[in-house]
Amino acid sequence: MSNVALKVAKFEVLRQLKKPAFWAAILLMPLLIGFIYFISFTFGTENVDMNPTLDENTKMAITDDAGILGPEMSQYVINGDKEYGVEMVKNGEVDLYFHIPKDFVENKKVDFYHISEGLDIFNFDGNILKGILAQNAAMKVDPADVVALTGNFEIVDNKLTASGENENALGKAVIPIAILVVFFMFIALFGNRFLMATVEEKENRISEMILTTVSSKHLIIGKIIAMMVLGLVQIVTFVVPVLILVFLNRENPMISTILSSIEIDPVTIAMNIILFIASVFLYAGTCIFIGSLVSTARDASSFIGPAIIAMVFPLYFMQLFFAPEPGAIVYFLTYFPLSAPIALMLRSGFGTLGTVEFLIGLAEVSVCAIIVIRLAVATFQKNAINFETFRPKFLKRR
Repeated sequence: MSNVALKVAKFEVLRQLKKPAFWAAILLMPLLIGFIYFISFTFGTENVDMNPTLDENTKMAITDDAGILGPEMSQYVINGDKEYGVEMVKNGEVDLYFHIPKDFVENKKVDFYHISEGLDIFNFDGNILKGILAQNAAMKVDPADVVALTGNFEIVDNKLTASGENENALGKAVIPIAILVVFFMFIALFGNRFLMATVEEKENRISEMILTTVSSKHLIIGKIIAMMVLGLVQIVTFVVPVLILVFLNRENPMISTILSSIEIDPVTIAMNIILFIASVFLYAGTCIFIGSLVSTARDASSFIGPAIIAMVFPLYFMQLFFAPEPGAIVYFLTYFPLSAPIALMLRSGFGTLGTVEFLIGLAEVSVCAIIVIRLAVATFQKNAINFETFRPKFLKRR
């Protein structure tokens, strides 16, 4: 790679990193996510107790007309009827009173009485009785039945292939899908910079001066490298807080299941990273190619839309990629140049892409990226000083 292109890339990266607006834009989303998590964690844990318990200073009484509480719960049971229990609450003798009627099994209803003033209704609510009844029921049945009734056990899912081998589909999909998410973020968060970086220089007539000292080839390649670096900076800034949140919530059943199932395959990871890089070059080359054809940012925004839609088109047919046998549409999207990157990443994640197909798709994306970048260099050289509305100079006039 030429030193001139690297100097251009270094200049572009440093110029953007020195701008406060650049950091404000990329830090806004992580700070917002962190703020929302902080608010939900702080107020959620402080105000709501999903398993309320009795305080030692709180008095409770229960009228058990259904006769379901055993002698272990006798400290809560009173001999009086419902009216007597309500009077106890009114007189301040007890803080909480429950009346379990005779038809409790049929109607599944319990009356709850308490004084709300000065009582923390989040810590001492009706769910306290549910805990007492569950504890009472657990004392009457076999421990194995308790586990069965509560569902407090883990089911280990072992999927087998047709040949009888253990298939860890979820674990194999995590890394490719994560790379796909990063690529999609790259398009969504940083894609237009490739386009605008080219068009703005033409609008401001800066390209005329730049091309007197730097060739269009070195300028374009340097800009692509710079935009890739800046895009990765933005993605890392966004991903790191997410990884921190995942680590803090690693005990969550869903998160722990995904983390424990991740399968690290160096070959698959390397191939998907190479595909990611080739895809970024293809997208960047497409943006710069379009930017080299037009004269204003308004024209550029009109032409880049179809390219972006074509690139994310596989996401509209997501359900078709779940099928074990890809259909005609999936094959078309896999080998159509603009849609190939996301289609290949989806199929790699869902396990429907063989090694040979992956290599063919990777080669196609790489070749198309080279062709598009060469076209971008050529058209930028020819149209750098073209300020007409839209008359790109593909060919020299005779």
